[in-house]
Amino acid sequence: MNDMRQLLEVAKADAPPVRVSVDEIVRSGRRRVRRRWAVRGAGAICGVSAVVLAAVSVLPSGGSGEPGPPGTETVGTVAMAPAPPPFSFTFTGYEVGDFEVADPVEVTPGYERAALKRSNVDVGDGPPITLSAGMLTVYRPGVFQPEGYRSGTPVTVAGREGFATTVQRKVLTGGPSLESREHPVPKWFEVPALAWQYADGAWATIESDYLAANTIPAEAQRQLAERFSTRNPAPATAPFRVIHVPDGWKLGSAGPGGLVPGDTSVATVRYVPEATAFGALTGPVEVDAILITVSPVETEGPYPHPFDPPCPAGQHFCDVKIDGRYYAEVQDESGTLSAAQVKAIADGLTFAPVAEKGAWLAVE
Repeated sequence: MNDMRQLLEVAKADAPPVRVSVDEIVRSGRRRVRRRWAVRGAGAICGVSAVVLAAVSVLPSGGSGEPGPPGTETVGTVAMAPAPPPFSFTFTGYEVGDFEVADPVEVTPGYERAALKRSNVDVGDGPPITLSAGMLTVYRPGVFQPEGYRSGTPVTVAGREGFATTVQRKVLTGGPSLESREHPVPKWFEVPALAWQYADGAWATIESDYLAANTIPAEAQRQLAERFSTRNPAPATAPFRVIHVPDGWKLGSAGPGGLVPGDTSVATVRYVPEATAFGALTGPVEVDAILITVSPVETEGPYPHPFDPPCPAGQHFCDVKIDGRYYAEVQDESGTLSAAQVKAIADGLTFAPVAEKGAWLAVE
């Protein structure tokens, strides 16, 4: 219900009247979420006759180079904290007042990410609700380059160096709609952000959402950073094993769900081009991927899944029936694989019981 109300509130703020039902908005939005890794917004924005998810990028972003091997790392004469094993989660969710850091849902060779939520938000219609509020990114030791934050205000977080600043976030609003090929219109928002060292040579960042009602004030960001702590690494798992991957691709990320409200997937694994680098980063890596998700079966709305035929011509994805409750989807976001290659990935999947998370398989 909160997802639905958030969609409606954003729609009222900056969009023409919606000419599709609320149920179709939510279902369509959820389908679009799973098809875009680069989406890092707080919900959906209504364009002409449809909801278009906020595809965002934060400046500064990008990066190149690779992190060193696991273990203690050094940069010059500065010792780094030991790096955790690849594709392992190193923290859990926590709360500070009305703000909540969810459990991390994405881990890559360079960082982990978790969504931030804000409760008791007054939207002026009905009781207060909970909305998404931003993103926490926790980088492996030696990976993050904080130069883009050093122009901000120096702060101390748990006795360590940090910087409070603002970053520009680009949000695509409007089109493409269900009835037109209108191009999205970019808008830029300045939002509060914080970068701090949580261990020697290891950085984390908090970036607020662009919606004014959801923005995390600077003091709340400081409090969230102060409360952050790590735990013993736990390997990422998924309810499937990937047997076949085309040449030129490598494992890029894994996690138990999605980062955007409305995403109904329960597991996500991404393969990225082998040249993709996860070191010397100034922000999360955004690149088209081979996306493999497991989601609840969708029988209603304009986009029921699993799809029939399972590999529709020209659509760059294949659905795989798992059982009566769940299905898997293999999607080539890059559009560079042949239909036969996408089908080969789908045909090679083997599954563990989706409803028994303890039986899931370690991602490798």
